[in-house]
Amino acid sequence: MSTTFKPFGLKPVYHPSGLDRAVPFVGTNTFVTGTTFTAPYSLSAGETFYQYQPVSLTASGQLTIANQTAASGTVYGVFDGVEYTTAEGRRTVGKSASKATLDAATQIVFWIFADPAIVYEAQVNGSASTGSIGRQYNFDTTTGSRVTDGYTIGTGGAGFSTTALLATPVATTVQGQVRVVGLGREVAYPTGELNAWGDTFTIVQVQIANNTFVAPKVSI
Repeated sequence: MSTTFKPFGLKPVYHPSGLDRAVPFVGTNTFVTGTTFTAPYSLSAGETFYQYQPVSLTASGQLTIANQTAASGTVYGVFDGVEYTTAEGRRTVGKSASKATLDAATQIVFWIFADPAIVYEAQVNGSASTGSIGRQYNFDTTTGSRVTDGYTIGTGGAGFSTTALLATPVATTVQGQVRVVGLGREVAYPTGELNAWGDTFTIVQVQIANNTFVAPKVSI
C-alpha cells in the first residue's frame, strides 16, 4: 500500500517505442561543439530547475517551470538536467540549477524529456482507482508538492522535484495537464510496500495531456 505522501515529480518510465531519452534544449536545439551558445530560460528569484520537474516555454521561447493548471499554460516536457560553464571557466553538469547559478553561468544546455509519447510515473495527493484511467489531473497546490518545489542534496548539483498531482482529477471534458494511462510500478511508501489502485496516495502512470507541441485532448 502506498500510504505515505512522498512525491517525486514526473519520473519517465518508458516510451511505447522502447526508447525514452532526454534531448538538449539550447534555444534552437542546435548545439555545436566550439560555438558560443546559451539556452534561454525564465525563472523568478529563488526558483530552481529540478530533475523530473514539469517545464514549459514562454512566448519568447525561454525554458520555464510549467504552470499548475492547464488553463494557465502548456507542458513542454520534464527537466532532466543541465550543463554549463561557471564564471571560473569550469564545465559543470547537474540534475538541478537555481536561478542564481544560471545567471552566473554561460554556455547553458538543458536536457529535457520532450517526447509527448513518454510515459511518466507520479504520485497523487490522494487516492486513485481504476476509474482514473483516461482522466486528467492538474498539478498539486500543497506547499512542498507544487511544480516549483523540490530539494537538493549536498552541493554537487543533485536536486529532485517533489511535484505531485492534485487529489482529484479535472471534470469530464475539461483539460488537465496530464492523463492517467495506468497504475504506477514505482516502489511505494513505506519501503517494501506495493503500489495498488485505491491506495491512500496512489502512484499512477501518466502522459502529458496538455503538450506545447501536440493538440490537447480533454479528460474523458
